[in-house]
Amino acid sequence: MTHRIWLTALTGFGVLGAASVSIAAEQSLVQRGEYLARAGDCVACHTAPDGKPFAGGLEIESPFGTIVSTNITPDPDVGIGDYTRDEFAAALREGKRADGSNLYPAMPYPSYAKLSDADIDALYAYFMQEVEPVADESPESDVSFPFNQRWGISLWNWLFADAGVFEPSGQSTEQVERGAYLVQGLGHCGSCHTPRGLMFQEKALDDSDDSYLSGETLGAGGRPICAAAVMAMTGSRPGVPTTSWTTSRPVGIIMAQWWAR
Repeated sequence: MTHRIWLTALTGFGVLGAASVSIAAEQSLVQRGEYLARAGDCVACHTAPDGKPFAGGLEIESPFGTIVSTNITPDPDVGIGDYTRDEFAAALREGKRADGSNLYPAMPYPSYAKLSDADIDALYAYFMQEVEPVADESPESDVSFPFNQRWGISLWNWLFADAGVFEPSGQSTEQVERGAYLVQGLGHCGSCHTPRGLMFQEKALDDSDDSYLSGETLGAGGRPICAAAVMAMTGSRPGVPTTSWTTSRPVGIIMAQWWAR
């Protein structure tokens, strides 16, 4: 009888220990997802002025009309609460909604296609478990014809969206490669800092092309956005202190090292 009691107790402790390890691992995954969401600055586009984080509603002016950002909180009705992990991955990498329709390329999925499976898992855990659900439905985008025909985006994707994940060059340090991954992928720096073609596609998605991050004019009033501005923030341009706001953060330090390679 005594042996059975000890065996039962040890089994119970083993189950509790395994559960504790599982909970700790899940918490670590959520924390990594939060770090990645900050690195990608998801909140910037998916939060309206004075709105709740990630609830959408931000109006983004484009040459084709006004695109309104969507609710990406885990609300099951107007957010992404019903998205499976694979549907979440398809939205990030392929610009596909859960119903299979296309997202507008204002969503930088050509860059997010480079995300690793592990980072997708972490982001999914964060958004589903940590972000507060908000039942605020975003207004419909107001895009002119024919650009409001979402089926046509499939052709655009076929022509311009690269579905390949990030491939390290193997010619730099691990930290520099990490910086390249953040700049080209999650940071989607090219979305604003790479010239656009006739179909408003980025002319390059990585530094294999000289046009990548070479500067572009976007925004209200044709405001110039150029690579030099980012280099100034990262402190990688001669004469600029390395104590700039970006290099005070681990993500900024890694990205700055890739800039200065």
